[in-house]
Amino acid sequence: MNTKTAKKEFVDAIREKKRVKVIFYSQEQKRFLVKVCAPIDYGMSAGLDEGSNAASATESGAERLHFWDFEGQPEGQHAGEHKLSLRADQVRGINVLDEFFDPSELVADGQSATGRSYS
Repeated sequence: MNTKTAKKEFVDAIREKKRVKVIFYSQEQKRFLVKVCAPIDYGMSAGLDEGSNAASATESGAERLHFWDFEGQPEGQHAGEHKLSLRADQVRGINVLDEFFDPSELVADGQSATGRSYS
């Protein structure tokens, strides 16, 4: 993944509220997956503990891309989970789609999909 180009496309998709198709390596499933998501946030994360693709203690501070997975996790320990947090090196590609998302779909109880409070 061309990191500089991917970051710009990701941030532009957030601003334009466009869905993206993300191709990434799932550490839990040990294979590449393709998902349609809403891009949520980009930046450094320190020791996330939620979700199947979250950072371990040794990966704290890694650049991460945060998504809202419209399908959610179908099975396993994180079934029904919609948050998808990926290290930049897990992402093989991002395609910005001509489909929009409504951020209010992604907010529950005044918190964003990444857990930040907007109230």
